Amino acid sequence: MKKHLLRSCPVCNNINEGEVLHTQSFTFPQGHILSEVKEYDIVSCMECGFVFADTGAPQELYDKYYAEMSKYEMNYSNVELDRFMSTAKLIKSLIQDDKIKVIDVGAGNGGLLMALKSLGNTNLNALDPSEKCINIIKKNGMNGFLGTIFKHEIKEKYDLIILSHVLEHIKDVNDAIDKLSLLLNDDGMLYIETPDAASYYNNYFVPYHYFDMEHINHFEETSLINLGFNKGFGVISLGKKLIELSVQVKYPAIYVLYKKTGINSTWNNHARICVNKYIKLSEEEKKVYVVIEELMKEKKKIIIWGAGSYTMRLLKNSALENCNIIAYVDNDPKKQGLIMNGKPIVSPDEIRQMDEGAIIAICSAIYKAEISEEIKNMKLSNKTVLI
Repeated sequence: MKKHLLRSCPVCNNINEGEVLHTQSFTFPQGHILSEVKEYDIVSCMECGFVFADTGAPQELYDKYYAEMSKYEMNYSNVELDRFMSTAKLIKSLIQDDKIKVIDVGAGNGGLLMALKSLGNTNLNALDPSEKCINIIKKNGMNGFLGTIFKHEIKEKYDLIILSHVLEHIKDVNDAIDKLSLLLNDDGMLYIETPDAASYYNNYFVPYHYFDMEHINHFEETSLINLGFNKGFGVISLGKKLIELSVQVKYPAIYVLYKKTGINSTWNNHARICVNKYIKLSEEEKKVYVVIEELMKEKKKIIIWGAGSYTMRLLKNSALENCNIIAYVDNDPKKQGLIMNGKPIVSPDEIRQMDEGAIIAICSAIYKAEISEEIKNMKLSNKTVLI
């Protein structure tokens, strides 16, 4: 099915028609900043084939969300620290100069910058919308600027800009690349890393996991090359990798190192075919829905552990909302205290005050093993099931 696009294609700027591949919807906690993004179409651009979420929400709303609800203010796990070191070593292998002036845009707590610092880089800077994150970066001896790609007070230019797992979150991609280009020296480089849409199918773990409320652009090699060519960047290096998110889940990623050239060009794209394969696989998923149907039929009290995008999708697109849910549990303090679908989101400690006969349903795409271990360590007697 074709539709007139709500947003222009992030790669080629086509504002006319896109092909609808899938419609994704969510149930949000009350008062959630992104609640107006409760449904969007996954579309393929009719001009270049790029796949993206056709959301009508403005960039300013996403900026507000990342400024106020940043999960990157929390301490990093050992798995995340290992990931930062792996990325830092990759960047060092591509650019063997410790003295280049670097800025990490969307730096979070500065985990990647700290890894680069430990490897010998000396001129390290950060831009992030979270004031708490910037304060942490400054305490660690690095320069930090509070703001976004679209609104900041940076006057300097850099040899290397890092955009690691940020561009998939940006609505105004073309404007973002233009503004980043202004921060680069004439022969400056841009490192971008995002999830790899071409590998969703081969790295499937739950239905529609890659279509969440935050990831609104689905890049792969052709779209990243195309984006660079369109914006006057030549490709120095491009590659793929798997990122360990938890003991059970690895996440496909793609990276590209560009060099500023000022020469514009185009290339083809195959994202539509890859993403369509992934959508079909998600449509054929049966196991998750069988478990949910059984929980609904049993009518027993249920505590849902996990209040993220996976749960939001299932509440909207399965029988989960008809189950006898008494509460949601999540380790993220920014979710605790919110109400979702009429029930509170609480901390794990509050389970002890609940009915011991209630079933704990672990509803997490990535952290099932870690949550199971946490329940075991808490010595809870509740029956647990995996969704």
